[in-house]
Amino acid sequence: MGIAKQKQQRTSLKLSALLLTAVMTAGIMAGCASKNDKESASSPGSTSPQQSPTSSASTSSSEKAALAEFSYMRPVWGPATFAEGGAYEQALNKAANVKMSVQIVPVGEYDAKLNTVIASGNLPDVFWTPGPADYKFVDMQKQGAFLKINDYLEKYPAIKAMAPQGLWDQLKDENGDIFFLPNASNPFNPMFNFYRKDLFEKLSIPEPTTIAELEAALEKIKASDPEIIPLTGQDSFWGLGALGTSFGFVKDGWMPSKEDPNKLVPYWMLDGVVDFNMWLKNLRHKGLLDSEYLVNKDWSHSKTKFETGKAAVLGMGWEITPAILQNMKKSAPDAKIGILPPLKGPYGDAGGAHLFNLYDRGIYVSSKMKDPDGFFRVLNWSLTEGSDFSRYGVEGKTYKVVDGKKVPLPQDQVENDFKTTQIEPLQFLRPIQEKLDWAALKNLYEGAGIGDMFDEVKNKYYASTANYYGTYRLPSTVSKTEQKDGARIYTDYLQPLIDGGATLNDKWNKPEWEAAVKKWLDAGGAKIIEEVNANQPSKAKPQININELFPQ
Repeated sequence: MGIAKQKQQRTSLKLSALLLTAVMTAGIMAGCASKNDKESASSPGSTSPQQSPTSSASTSSSEKAALAEFSYMRPVWGPATFAEGGAYEQALNKAANVKMSVQIVPVGEYDAKLNTVIASGNLPDVFWTPGPADYKFVDMQKQGAFLKINDYLEKYPAIKAMAPQGLWDQLKDENGDIFFLPNASNPFNPMFNFYRKDLFEKLSIPEPTTIAELEAALEKIKASDPEIIPLTGQDSFWGLGALGTSFGFVKDGWMPSKEDPNKLVPYWMLDGVVDFNMWLKNLRHKGLLDSEYLVNKDWSHSKTKFETGKAAVLGMGWEITPAILQNMKKSAPDAKIGILPPLKGPYGDAGGAHLFNLYDRGIYVSSKMKDPDGFFRVLNWSLTEGSDFSRYGVEGKTYKVVDGKKVPLPQDQVENDFKTTQIEPLQFLRPIQEKLDWAALKNLYEGAGIGDMFDEVKNKYYASTANYYGTYRLPSTVSKTEQKDGARIYTDYLQPLIDGGATLNDKWNKPEWEAAVKKWLDAGGAKIIEEVNANQPSKAKPQININELFPQ
């Protein structure tokens, strides 16, 4: 993981506590008035730009408005193979009355590319960023680089309804102005540990419930067949992050120190972090952990090994579940897949889920854009009369209708112009309600022929999120020392260890970890901790109930 990405993740995850606290207010869903797309479509937000925001005219904005033209830059999480002018793009242009000049960048390269674009002074009309979580963009807001959007949120209620009111409130500057459109997200995105249930049953291994039982199971698997990789995962966060929670910590977060519960410290100072890395090192020594773990930079290598029967246990984000199950159904139709429950750790810590923030990146509009209302008309269209198109695509091309329900087609049944790689780059923002839509997910599982696993996935999702680990530090808590020198001292003293060195390098053990932390403290880390604690009186854990956001 690069320095920029590491810094971005640390900054982004800091947002959870304050944003989630806001969600717990009485107005939690005030900005989420619509329960489905049909309700959003009937909102007064679908007026034309010539009408006042309070007009009740029912004619769609895309029918009456002029063509919206703008440049658009965004990251993509899949392959950056978008080809302009495809059939899906043509269908979108016609339906939304839009023409976009699109610049697509792989997410791993996006921050560096965006910095280059900013330095050039030639901003795209509309572009994705981490938002005000990054001080750089706060400064750009103050310098007038971005469009103030308060009036557009009032003019287009469907846009405002994308996110809870508490989130909009946290995005206001000191004057009450908002410049950022957040990509509202489900803060509960647990990592799953998939396992070959048929292999476990063959070896009479019961489903593990603790870290110790998992290790014993891995040893038995290796003894039975040395060719099988007992455990693999994408990395220590997006892959084996669920196992990390069993050691009682959240990566990239601040938590109470063991010695003083009223003192917050960064996660690398917690014993559980060191012990987790040493445990992984021990698994590697014993041949129980994939030899390519943290070495192979292709994130999908572990997934491929599990899907092709080369690995017994796979750690990966739960959202990848449908792809894993579909591919297993083809490569090993007789295999039985299970999902481990949260595991109890060596010191009694209950495993669970990492708590993210209520948005993941979002959109700024350049203050120099010629026709900003054109973009807001298109965004509003995508949330109202164009909601089904934006969400499902084109019938017969990206989805089919079964018993009156829209069921997405598996990617191997989709024409190239309508594959995800051609659709994702042209997407904008979706309402938070859609970020965990069990009815839609059930349709997807059944349509893909993996409906028999739906209940298992849903049950393990809620089992994982019942216990969560979130950062205690609020985004409003500032350390001047950290702003000035935090990135440098982290890079100089800690990054090599935290980015996998402690797991892969046999020379780096617990004493070396503790020595690196001491150097960080002496170089300014102690001052950062002092300032954070002085500037944040409350040391309470962020509180949120998933059933209040997404009722079962």
